[in-house]
Amino acid sequence: MTTLPTKDELAKRLKATIDYVRDCDRRVSQGEIMDLQGLDDTVVDICDHLGQLPEEESQLLEAQMAVLIKDLEQLADTMKEQEEKMGEA
Repeated sequence: MTTLPTKDELAKRLKATIDYVRDCDRRVSQGEIMDLQGLDDTVVDICDHLGQLPEEESQLLEAQMAVLIKDLEQLADTMKEQEEKMGEA
């Protein structure tokens, strides 16, 4: 049986994922093609593990989850903008 990550381990993974998404957004906005394979699995995994934490611990990470969601939406918008630019070229 695998052991569940602690709140601190999840917080580190969440921060690393947020940093990665922001880096991808910056690079995509500069016209770079990014391979985001595995990102969805990472986010789902974090969400699954957050749901298994005691409520008081998971609540401490809610603000970071909200940041991740906002940054994922920003990345999606940036990708859409780049796709439209490529279609116009």
